[in-house]
Amino acid sequence: MEINRNDGNTRALFVADSHFHVNRDPAERQRYERMIGLLDRFGGVEHLVLLGDIFDFWFDYPHFVMQGYEDLLAALDRVKSAGTRLHFVGGNHDIWAAGYLHRRYGTERGGGPLTLELDDQQVLCVHGDGLLGKDLAYRTFRSIVRHRAGICLGKSLHPEVLFALSTWLSGTSRQCTRDEIAGIERKADRWLAAQRATAWHHLVMGHVHHPYVTSHGGRRLTCLGGWLGPLNYATWRAGDLVTHQET
Repeated sequence: MEINRNDGNTRALFVADSHFHVNRDPAERQRYERMIGLLDRFGGVEHLVLLGDIFDFWFDYPHFVMQGYEDLLAALDRVKSAGTRLHFVGGNHDIWAAGYLHRRYGTERGGGPLTLELDDQQVLCVHGDGLLGKDLAYRTFRSIVRHRAGICLGKSLHPEVLFALSTWLSGTSRQCTRDEIAGIERKADRWLAAQRATAWHHLVMGHVHHPYVTSHGGRRLTCLGGWLGPLNYATWRAGDLVTHQET
């Protein structure tokens, strides 16, 4: 497929939280195809940043590759072939894809947070899990599953067992309720106001499934809304981070 070039004014594309399953119903299949269309449309930008939970489940087994994502992986191949640098910040559902994406697309090792310099602005890219809240139990779980010992334990399980366990832990990815939205916005405002002497100008994150932008002290925090309801993403265009929403 020929890549549809963007107009040259967009330097980076940021996407998060599509939560694509291996087996998709018709509605999710439509979202999946629209994501592929988005990637093709922005082929040729300098940077594509995948901010985690692109895959609702991915585990990088040493002897085989997850099945069911071939069309999306092929779209990422096209983006890379067009000259785009790919970056992957692992989410709580797909941090274990970091090794495979590094080998195939040259993304950073480990899938951790990263900083891009765009037009003399430092843009910090994170998934966002554990950032705004103070959930000790979740932070402990997060550190275990990202630790080498936790990954080795996962590899010792049969793939079907690990897939079933992940599906049970995941539950159903969904949009936020009105009460949750209010809580997310309060936490984001409070967290940003508490930051002191940071080197970054913009922080862009996913995870919360609610699009929200807040500024304080010359810094801006942008939460992407994900890909579950209205399709939300961001671009770096004309020296600024711009959010977009498509129904």
